[in-house]
Amino acid sequence: MYYTKEDIARLISEDMPYFDLTSKLLNIEGLGKITFYTRKDAVVTGNKLVELLCRELDLKVNFKEKDSKFLTAGSKIFEAEGENVLILWKVAQNIFEYALSVSTYTYEMVKKAKAINPYIEILTTRKIIPFTKKIALNAIIDGGAMPHRITTNETVLVFDNYVKLFGGWDKFFKEFKKIKHKTIEKKWVVEADNLEMAKKLIDIEVDVVQLDKVDIETTKKIVELAHKCRRN
Repeated sequence: MYYTKEDIARLISEDMPYFDLTSKLLNIEGLGKITFYTRKDAVVTGNKLVELLCRELDLKVNFKEKDSKFLTAGSKIFEAEGENVLILWKVAQNIFEYALSVSTYTYEMVKKAKAINPYIEILTTRKIIPFTKKIALNAIIDGGAMPHRITTNETVLVFDNYVKLFGGWDKFFKEFKKIKHKTIEKKWVVEADNLEMAKKLIDIEVDVVQLDKVDIETTKKIVELAHKCRRN
């Protein structure tokens, strides 16, 4: 993941746009050392970003664990020293608490899924907390998943709201093959929330049927139907 200088500056300025009032009042100056540990078993992520923060804050990095590594509770993640360790503390704490939660949850999900099917992939949604995209993407990748898509311009993903504005599902079914030829190098993903809609989408040969809030039994039927049609 590439972080710009503006990314780093924004992270620092969000917490400390001027100065640390507490440090000033306590007259805290001089060199210090800070070490981050895991409270629970966790998958490491965010260390590349924290290292860039250290460069900006003129801190020396003494230790940096490898991103994507699984650690047991109480393991060291990162250590740095210098004059601005208190600034790093507040910013890096936010990054680690958020990002390690995402990477570890993702890791557990991937582990459970692959125990059933080693060829399954976990793909994450584009929708995230605003201004956290790079940190979140790093976290899910370190946890073993991949993004489903990152922006709206890279894939074709049709939801009901699109179709309503297009003129309705009947028009979509009728004109789908003609529309699909406009993007012959792209796969068309269309969302369904029930078995009947999934059948119609399979019949017109969309590339991917994306299921939204569909129960397990219905999902099984849709998967069986899709595989049957592909064999035929």
